[in-house]
Amino acid sequence: MRVILANDYGFCFGVENAVNTLIEKLKEGEVHTDGDIVHNKRVMERLIEKGLKIVDNGSGKVFAIRAHGIKPEKLEEIKKRYEEIIDLTCPIVKSLFEKARACHEEGYGVVVFGKSGHAEMEALKGHVPSAVVSEKAVFYGFEKICVLAQTTSSWVEFSEFLSKLLRYNYQAKEIKVLNTVCPVTVSREEEVGKLAEECDVVVVVGGRHSANTGKLYRIASRKTKAYWIESPDEVEEIDLEGTSCVAVVSGTSTPSEDVEEVYKKLSRRGVS
Repeated sequence: MRVILANDYGFCFGVENAVNTLIEKLKEGEVHTDGDIVHNKRVMERLIEKGLKIVDNGSGKVFAIRAHGIKPEKLEEIKKRYEEIIDLTCPIVKSLFEKARACHEEGYGVVVFGKSGHAEMEALKGHVPSAVVSEKAVFYGFEKICVLAQTTSSWVEFSEFLSKLLRYNYQAKEIKVLNTVCPVTVSREEEVGKLAEECDVVVVVGGRHSANTGKLYRIASRKTKAYWIESPDEVEEIDLEGTSCVAVVSGTSTPSEDVEEVYKKLSRRGVS
């Protein structure tokens, strides 16, 4: 039996930069934020151990903006209560906000394929309050439509959404589509699809609240038996009876060491 480790795993650039920047800042003292820096329980536990504090309406020396971004009006309020602001917003997320804002200013109705309530989408709504965020395409009634996507979206699911949007909004004078899906997540999407065709089991490692990890799990589940685990401690719960090939993949907010530990544990179970 074989255990295959995906070529691309662990943190993406945006998450790695956010986590490393914060770790360095925590060496100087306590840092506040208003939620998960990234959607990974184990990462957050480690950061909290180092001195990160999650607070509402707090005040102090340093505040860190999460990788998912922040509403402009909320940022202005925070600036009044903290001496220093560290912006950990992913550059690709920032680009999404800028493009959405530009489309709105050009008179387009902004439609974003994304999960309503997700931190990134909540921040985007702060930049463009009129933006429509949805995972289901409908008739919008805009003369001009600008279509974007949450950065961690599935490229396949975004394509399906776009196809329906075009069909339902044929009356629009103009429909502009901007590709705001993170290329790293698309690359992992393609790799997990190939591994799912090759292996009996795919183990997806990542946080339960991670949109990009959930996307990989859905893709794998359509083609083979898949497990979604947050921690290497869950490896023993995976049923490998009759398995000839296992693939290990991860979301972009999963530390490399967690993925490698899962790989080692699977190998020690005699699947090698």
